[in-house]
Order: sequence, then structure tokens, then C-alpha cells
Amino acid sequence: MKMPSRPWFPPVEPLTDIFGLHHVTILGAACESTTERQRRVAKVKAGVAAAFQAAVHHLGEEAARELFNRILRRPKRGAGKAIAADRDAILLSAFNAAPGQSTISIARQLHGESKRLGNTPEAIATQIRKLVRDRDKQAKKARVESRRWRMATRNEPRTFLGAAVAARKK
Repeated sequence: MKMPSRPWFPPVEPLTDIFGLHHVTILGAACESTTERQRRVAKVKAGVAAAFQAAVHHLGEEAARELFNRILRRPKRGAGKAIAADRDAILLSAFNAAPGQSTISIARQLHGESKRLGNTPEAIATQIRKLVRDRDKQAKKARVESRRWRMATRNEPRTFLGAAVAARKK
């Protein structure tokens, strides 16, 4: 495997959005002066107005207004109130608490305890399998990314914090 170079990883310059602005962080918002904020807001307003004018040019004014209204509308459908808000956390913790037990047996137990985790035991089992698959996929992605990061920074000098942590482990 060819060793990745450092520039392949997070860029030195932060990426900008469609307005040409950097994403505002909590610290950035706290340190931002009122003139900087006004300048940023004005740039966003100008960008939105330009986008609307481009939409008017391509679609016509009525269709552009309809498009912007449709985009701004809040979604009508959501998770609903029939299913518990923390269902995924409950299902994963139940799966982790019962190693070696089949998914369908866990789902049957959970369905007997509460109807708010799914309509049927089969639906609960399917959701558990999906959550476990997604968790495993994320863990594998994190392992690969960690390895690539270690490979890319293998020849870089140790940072001040890294040296302090290494000295503390000794």
C-alpha cells in the first residue's frame, strides 16, 4: 500500500461554503466583532439574492418563488410519537447486554416489555441488525482512518502535547 501524503488529510486552510465563508464555530462566533458579523450576514444575504435572481432567470419569477417556498417549508413527517425517542440506544444496549443471544429472542423480550420499540418483534430485530451493522461499519471506517492518519504523520516531529503524553506513560 502506497503511503498517503500529509496533504491528503485535513487541509491547512479550512474549506469554505457556497458563500465563500468559513464555517462559524462557537469560539469563532464568540470572538467575532459586530462589524465582522454584519459583513458576514451581508455576504450571505447577497448570495441568497443572487441565487434567487439566477433561479428567476432560469425558471421564471413564479416558478422561482414556488421553488424557494417549497425548499423553506418544514418537513411534515417525522419520527412520530409512537416510537420511543431513544429507541436506538435502548436496542443497542439490550443487544450488548445479551452476548450470544439471538437477535430475534432479544427482540421478543423487548417487544413484550414495551410496544414503543417497534410494531412487531421482527421489526425490532431488523432495527437491531441495522444498528449493529451501522455501528460495525463506523468502527471499521474509524480504524482505517486512524491507520491512514498514523501512516501520514509517521515522519513528523512529535508535538508538544504528544511528547508530554509519551513522557507521562513512562
